[in-house]
Amino acid sequence: MTHTSLQRVKSSWLKEFFRIRMILIAASVFAIALVTLTIVFLAEHQEYERNLVVNQLGMQRMYSQKIALEANRLGSVFDAIDSPSRVQDLDLLDAKVLTIKTDLTRSLEIFGETLERIGTGCLSFDGVEICVFKPDDREAREVIAAVDTIWQPFRKASETVLERATKDQEFRKALILINENSAPLVEQSMLLSELAIKRFAEEYRNTRSLAIALTVCLALLCAWIVVGTYRYIIEPYTVFYRGITSLGEKFNPAVNADPAPAQARKSRLMDEVNETFSIMQDMINIVGTIYEGNSFRETLHRIFVLFRNRIPYNYIGVATFTGYQGKMLQASWGESDGSFPGLPARLEGVTVDISITSLGEIIQSGQPRIINDLPAYSTRRPLHDYTRIILDEGVRSSITLPLSVNGKPLGFLFFSSAQTHVYTEVHLQFLRNIRNALALSFEKDIFVDDLVYSSTLALAKMAEAKDEDTAVHLDRMKEYSVLLAKRLKHHGVYADRLSAEFIHSIEKFSPMHDIGKVGIRDDVLRKPGKLDPEEMAHMRTHASYGANVLREAEQNIARSGRTLFAMGIRIAAYHHEKWDGSGYPVGLAGEKIPLEARIVAVADVFDALTTRRPYKEPFTFEDSIDILKQGRGAHFDPAIIDVFFADLSIFREYYDRFKQEMKHDY
Repeated sequence: MTHTSLQRVKSSWLKEFFRIRMILIAASVFAIALVTLTIVFLAEHQEYERNLVVNQLGMQRMYSQKIALEANRLGSVFDAIDSPSRVQDLDLLDAKVLTIKTDLTRSLEIFGETLERIGTGCLSFDGVEICVFKPDDREAREVIAAVDTIWQPFRKASETVLERATKDQEFRKALILINENSAPLVEQSMLLSELAIKRFAEEYRNTRSLAIALTVCLALLCAWIVVGTYRYIIEPYTVFYRGITSLGEKFNPAVNADPAPAQARKSRLMDEVNETFSIMQDMINIVGTIYEGNSFRETLHRIFVLFRNRIPYNYIGVATFTGYQGKMLQASWGESDGSFPGLPARLEGVTVDISITSLGEIIQSGQPRIINDLPAYSTRRPLHDYTRIILDEGVRSSITLPLSVNGKPLGFLFFSSAQTHVYTEVHLQFLRNIRNALALSFEKDIFVDDLVYSSTLALAKMAEAKDEDTAVHLDRMKEYSVLLAKRLKHHGVYADRLSAEFIHSIEKFSPMHDIGKVGIRDDVLRKPGKLDPEEMAHMRTHASYGANVLREAEQNIARSGRTLFAMGIRIAAYHHEKWDGSGYPVGLAGEKIPLEARIVAVADVFDALTTRRPYKEPFTFEDSIDILKQGRGAHFDPAIIDVFFADLSIFREYYDRFKQEMKHDY
């Protein structure tokens, strides 16, 4: 094709105009990209600062509870020192006193120093100061003042406890004040933490609004450049060119005025910016869910719903560390779509030794892992129950995300798909951004429950410690209770109710069955002979008393919107009820007795029969199981007794192990 002089002139002018226009557009795009990157950097930096502050304020709640726990432990040791029937060496008890006082002193110092710093509105981390509250933040001043109002008498009472060398009247008064102020101090500390989260959210919204405004302005500038260039330069010149060409064709029909075709281009920049803000908004929603006090299960469900358009998955599951020294990994929670309808139920409660898996490598590296072809990957490694189940259900690829806080491993989060080769580095990067928030949610859910549970379990052990012959009874009957629950599920008896969570609760709360004995007189509890009617009536009050102790603990934790001790209350209240209705304290019969109480009743009686007590010598294994058999349908649930005898050899193994480990009780 030949070009006329007019076309050549047009081409040279247009090239120059297009060059200038593209430079301006490129500069605008670069500015938009720079603003976007700045937004992302600020968001990540603000998240990092927020995590530091929230973690520090969370430690305040922990230290306030730890102070109360250490003070009560000190009282228990003083009781042991002053006891005429002391069984432990005095030097050992004195060493315990010194250790407890050292820990208590350190906890008081840390709480006081942190409260003093937050009173200035700022906290310091490795020399970097992070300001949370402004000097004119009246709401923050009020909350900090409320914390300090409770803290001052709490601190003085704790110092009194430290100064005392015995559990005298001053010690007891101080201990009462500590216990009365512990829950209010925790509650006010939680309010302070929530207010800090609120201030970070406000700061983030302000930053985001400013960034959005700048981005919009730059985008409008870019659009104005494009439209203006076309309207005032390109379009007029094109009209002028066409007019000249038309005249030329009149006088010279041979002129070839065929114009070059135009190319339409559409920028995806705004789509990418919108996508970035959409991801950030989803992350804010997740963080909001976490700090609204919702459980980790609720957070997990929220993630399952929100992130389906970000990551291709059909199943999300969580595995947590369990067992001695956390060497076992247990599938705890899971949620699936229609691709794996049976997977959550099959995996729940499955336990595997982490040493035979490849997950230990992930713990060491701290980095997530992609397996895009699980069947091929598994052919190179020995199969364990967990892998066998997910392969059987159709899982073909997965991402494994380790969860840890302050270097302490908590567990793993799994994203699984029915398709192979679906995960990329983009998905890993997205998960890295939300990992800290997920780990903090997980830690909060476990830590708060375990802290309250540990404090209450200490009270239960204090009750058992009043009788030295039954102090280890808690550990044995806990193992018997868990074993019995698992065997019931194995045989399909009450299987629909024996979820992994139910069995885990049995493990946690069965040791609290006799927590009410803390209110029983020592002369009754330690009496070597048979109790008279008045003493028996007093002894039987321990079931109701124990349930009331746990109800009070439940009411305290309910203030934060949580529930913890429901099963413990039922076990404490009803483990002395009998199948035929002749038990106490209420006289419930049959299945009106909660299942957990029926399970614990069998474990409790079996251990009591087979071990030495102040009022009797141990029965033989054979005599003990004969008594259980006689109680079938009268004292005990017949279905539970049937399972006990169906797996008698397993219970005999436990009995023999305990007898070997604790010969003085047998």
